[in-house]
Amino acid sequence: MKRPNVKKLLSYFILFSIACGPGPLDFTEYFTIFYPEAANNPDATQPYFYTNDYLNQQYFMQNSASLSDSLNLETWYNYTDKKIDKTTIKKGLYEKTLGKEFAEQLRKIGKAEAAEYILLAQEVDKETEKFSTYWEPAEPVNEQLLADLRDVALINADKSKSDFIKERYGFQLMKMDAKANDWRSLFRDYEKFQKEVKTKTYISEWSQSRHAGALLYQGDTAKAVLEFAKIFEKSPTRRNQADLSVRRLKRQHFSEALALCQNDEEKLMVYALQAIQPFQDGLELLKHMTALNPNHPMLELVMAREINKNEVNFYAEKNAGLYSHNLDVLDENYKVDSSKAQALTNESKTYFESLLAFNQSLLKNQSLDKKAFWYTTAAYLHYIKGDYLAMEPLLEKAEDEGVKNMALNRQIQLFKTLYFLETKAVDEEESLLEQIAAFKKVESFRDNNVLVLLTDKLQEKYLSVKTVESKSWLQSCFSKKIESIDSQKVKAFLAENIAAVKEDSYSYMNGTSEARLLETQDAKLLGATINFIKSEDLSSVDKQLITLSGINKNNLLMAYGRKLIRTQQYEKALAAFKECEESHFTGGPFTHYFSPIPRQFIMGEEVDEGLLNPIYFLENAVNNQKEVAKNPKNARAWYELGLAAYNMSYWGNGWLFSDREWSAMEIQYGEPTSEDYFTNSYAKECFEHALAANPEPELGAKICYLGALCEKNQYFIAYTNGQPNTYKKEELDYYRIKMETSVKPTFQSFFKRLKNKYDETAYESQVIKECMSYVGFKLQ
Repeated sequence: MKRPNVKKLLSYFILFSIACGPGPLDFTEYFTIFYPEAANNPDATQPYFYTNDYLNQQYFMQNSASLSDSLNLETWYNYTDKKIDKTTIKKGLYEKTLGKEFAEQLRKIGKAEAAEYILLAQEVDKETEKFSTYWEPAEPVNEQLLADLRDVALINADKSKSDFIKERYGFQLMKMDAKANDWRSLFRDYEKFQKEVKTKTYISEWSQSRHAGALLYQGDTAKAVLEFAKIFEKSPTRRNQADLSVRRLKRQHFSEALALCQNDEEKLMVYALQAIQPFQDGLELLKHMTALNPNHPMLELVMAREINKNEVNFYAEKNAGLYSHNLDVLDENYKVDSSKAQALTNESKTYFESLLAFNQSLLKNQSLDKKAFWYTTAAYLHYIKGDYLAMEPLLEKAEDEGVKNMALNRQIQLFKTLYFLETKAVDEEESLLEQIAAFKKVESFRDNNVLVLLTDKLQEKYLSVKTVESKSWLQSCFSKKIESIDSQKVKAFLAENIAAVKEDSYSYMNGTSEARLLETQDAKLLGATINFIKSEDLSSVDKQLITLSGINKNNLLMAYGRKLIRTQQYEKALAAFKECEESHFTGGPFTHYFSPIPRQFIMGEEVDEGLLNPIYFLENAVNNQKEVAKNPKNARAWYELGLAAYNMSYWGNGWLFSDREWSAMEIQYGEPTSEDYFTNSYAKECFEHALAANPEPELGAKICYLGALCEKNQYFIAYTNGQPNTYKKEELDYYRIKMETSVKPTFQSFFKRLKNKYDETAYESQVIKECMSYVGFKLQ
């Protein structure tokens, strides 16, 4: 059996469980650049923005439950003529032990009838809110008490002349009827209070919801769907409940509900409720709704859902591997299969073309009142189609509508910026940077998506510039001097940094970080970027780009220095590090992790205390590098240089000179590597030169031991890189035996020299005491 790619799986685990843990982790994240908030969205419809969160649990969105509580609280506050504060009212309504205190205050202000209602309602809640859970059954309901409470509620309701009180008694009666499974009484009570309550409020909508639920329970599904559709349309405080009540129903039930509709208004209600159901394609429903009323308040939201839903496939590569969507675009190694991703993208384009045809047809409808949203969606659908020139007139018309929706305004500006980036007719870099700067603030995954896309496009634009002989769209960035292609790469890199989160921040799953970008660039580009930023003849646009990138100069210098360390350019690295703030080396990580002595090394002599200073440590390495260049026979200099190189590798305690982070699992669960940072090839070479220089015996023994550490690490890498991708014990055992008998001996040359040439040194005796690997080797 072939095992899954453990390295890839663990990298996902580390990324999601650790790196993103305290960051802006959003399980609903997916790549989209269309804001659903740009659509008209009535109260409590925000949970119906397209999402994989089918249970509408986005806590940050306004939903029916929160709206119910706030509205009920405000209504009672006004009923008491604002004589009782809201805190007291809230506790009296929703905390079961405080109803008596609230009732007492109601009596004091002459609201005795309301006081009686509060006391009864709290008793009703104690019985009707007894529900079972996964771990324990429901408490038994006191049926006699419930019956008595029902009698009292009927008597009090009949006596009351206040619709405020009467309406609420009716709702309590329906709660008790439902708890007792007395559906006949529930239907009777509903009809009674529908007639008797003249001034109806949201409480009657709550009763209507109970009535619809009873119809559903009784099997009158079509009628129940129609009733829930009415509730969804007209009752913000019960919208979510209406939706959730029909989630399990089939499409045929909506068709049956349509057959019961008495007029076009009711049909629109059913269409709207069906259109926001998960997995429901809404285009045909959009057509039906438009035919009846092109100005229906839910029409724009349904269109936004269809666009967002289809973006998942259109941006398949960016949505691959996200929590929110399990797209079939990965190969057996958990990498994106471009052919699979392209197939999904092509499929989405076909549906987008159908949406565009609908959109264009709607814009021709003379009955359509507000067109700004539809001009904007048309512009986006043309963008997806690749017809960029069609965008500009549509966006101008959208702006001419006088848009008041801030999200829609932002959407229009985004598409104008994309139009700018995609067309070759504009040559004002300064204006472009100003437009992108307007999207710099990121507060949601959608904001992040937008900034990532814009900076990707800007990066492509910079890289597309080959010459500057003729005026082009980027002429301003040449600012009186001819720039090489390398400077365009620098600008592209700075553009990429615009969307990168900075130090101590966490990126969204479709984002990146400054640290990651610095880590993945080569020394040449980082050095060129430093020179570009330090240049004294920068144009105002150059400065604007640098500022917008937000790149941290100290982090840039540190990354550049680390790249140089990894290629043993110690003197250049030292110069870069000395330009950094001193605090980088006298505090922070260096204080906690740096030591001049590597792990597992048996020192055997006192350490120069000056080496405890990281900069002094590197200066010493630079001096030794210069010394061996002048005097190749200096064994001590070769030894100290090799020791420093080893210590600045993955295996040492000076790894911070080479990398900003370290993990014990990098080799086992990372990609196979032959980089010197892991293999110690340079350090081993230094130790070979040191032995060739005929050192004195004690130093020679020490050199051999350090060389053996290098070989040990090289063997571990070779073993890990070649390990078979299987769970089969016999295959793993075969591999281990083969490696230990045939390959491991080739990585023991330094142990052999330590044993054969330096076996009588004091240092070798110390190694015998402290290194079991050497003891085992010597006893062979």
